[in-house]
Amino acid sequence: MNRPFLTLTTAFLIAAAPAQAQTQAQAMTQTEALTRLLSAPDIKAEWFSPDFLAQVPLETVAAQLKSVSATYGKFIRMDTLQNYPLAVYERGTLVITSAPLDAQERLASFGAATGPASMSADPAAAKSEQVKAAALLEKLFNSDPLDLSLISPSFLEQSSAEDLTGVLTSIRTGYGALKSVEIADGGYRLTFEKGEWDATSVSLDDQGRFTSLLLRPAAPNISYTTLEEARAAFAALPGNVSLLVQEVEQSQAQQPQPLADLNSRKPLAIGSAFKLAILGELQAQVSRGEKQWTDEVTLTDADKSLPSGTLQDAPAGGKYSLRDLAARMISQSDNTATDLLLKAVGRAGVEARLGQSAIPSTREFFALKNPANLGLLRAYRSAGLDREKRREVLKQAGTAPLPGAALFAQGKTAAQDVEWFVSAQRLCRLMADVAALPETQLNPGVADPADFSSVSFKGGSEIGVLNLTTQVTTRAGKTVCVSATWNQPRPVDDSQFGAMYAGVLKLLR
Repeated sequence: MNRPFLTLTTAFLIAAAPAQAQTQAQAMTQTEALTRLLSAPDIKAEWFSPDFLAQVPLETVAAQLKSVSATYGKFIRMDTLQNYPLAVYERGTLVITSAPLDAQERLASFGAATGPASMSADPAAAKSEQVKAAALLEKLFNSDPLDLSLISPSFLEQSSAEDLTGVLTSIRTGYGALKSVEIADGGYRLTFEKGEWDATSVSLDDQGRFTSLLLRPAAPNISYTTLEEARAAFAALPGNVSLLVQEVEQSQAQQPQPLADLNSRKPLAIGSAFKLAILGELQAQVSRGEKQWTDEVTLTDADKSLPSGTLQDAPAGGKYSLRDLAARMISQSDNTATDLLLKAVGRAGVEARLGQSAIPSTREFFALKNPANLGLLRAYRSAGLDREKRREVLKQAGTAPLPGAALFAQGKTAAQDVEWFVSAQRLCRLMADVAALPETQLNPGVADPADFSSVSFKGGSEIGVLNLTTQVTTRAGKTVCVSATWNQPRPVDDSQFGAMYAGVLKLLR
């Protein structure tokens, strides 16, 4: 799930691979192949395997790379981020999530996600781009009707003019006229007459038009003097709330004492944070030699779930490595990648890690919440704790029609008994198992990476459900897990909860 706040964005995704992609060292290294691809004015078909081009036409690849150059400027060099290749451009970066070479040194697949802008090659150019984007944001919110010349065609392919107009009108109606736009850490702060919003993931093409934009209400700045004060604040929230702040011991023989504890043993709905169990099971199977990170699975239309993520929009038939899927599942909370991995590792091990049985995939989760499938939801509820009956219902849900994603964004469905229920204590154990993997360190969540030696994060959310789970290592060498969950029958205040959680992390710096 990882229900997005308010997302207006285009996705960059190219992926396909033959079943026998070669991943050992070749005469041309992966870095050299990527440098050739990303720096060339024109790409060549011989740089890609035939199976890749059979699924993704060369014209599509060229168009995607042209869009990247228009957004980020000139390619500068290849670097690394958490063991992933990082393409550094003048005005931004891309994390390369998949780029294996076959035996003939051709790219067998290619996948990328937006990387941190702070690692761009030219800080002065990045600053100039920020000033330009700030002015464009001001112009966007002051245009009535919506000035479509400010939006790139690729953006409009993903979000219609009608949808964009509705979003901007809703913000203006609720918050009044725009007073100022200021450049802030990680994005922009938009101040309106009645409140503030944050704009992040903002990028422009070479014609000064938006190619991506993420908007959400600005979180308040909350600080605490003690962890007990923080615990009391979480306890005062309505509904069911848990909080655990606990030092992570290196030896499992030692049982760490919580630094702060509120209902930490109570299972609550956690949304996409359940994906930690899939990653843990995958890591265990790789460690036992049952699987390799480079193993590949094929995407079919039947596998496609709803966002978050982008893989649901990829063409069927593409092949993805387990490592690529894991990166998408954790850093982007890609639901289709999650279901592919769940099918690959099997549910038994994942369920054991979660302490549950007959868990739904994300596709089954969405299908059960579809008002058109009310009979299935009733059958799921009637099954109770009967594992076999639940599995039969989930099997039917796996092929039942999915609702439109807008149904969830509008808050029109809940059914919170269709979820993954896990305690904060178990979540911290799940995180401890996988915190060293680079997949958990690509997206720091609420934490400021500058405050800690390392940050591993996964969260989850849907209507009335929010979880944040982070393991940090302080500059002094102490490793601590912070997990907080909030459940209530109506939508939760994401910004308030995130600010409270950030206040706890500040105490650990």
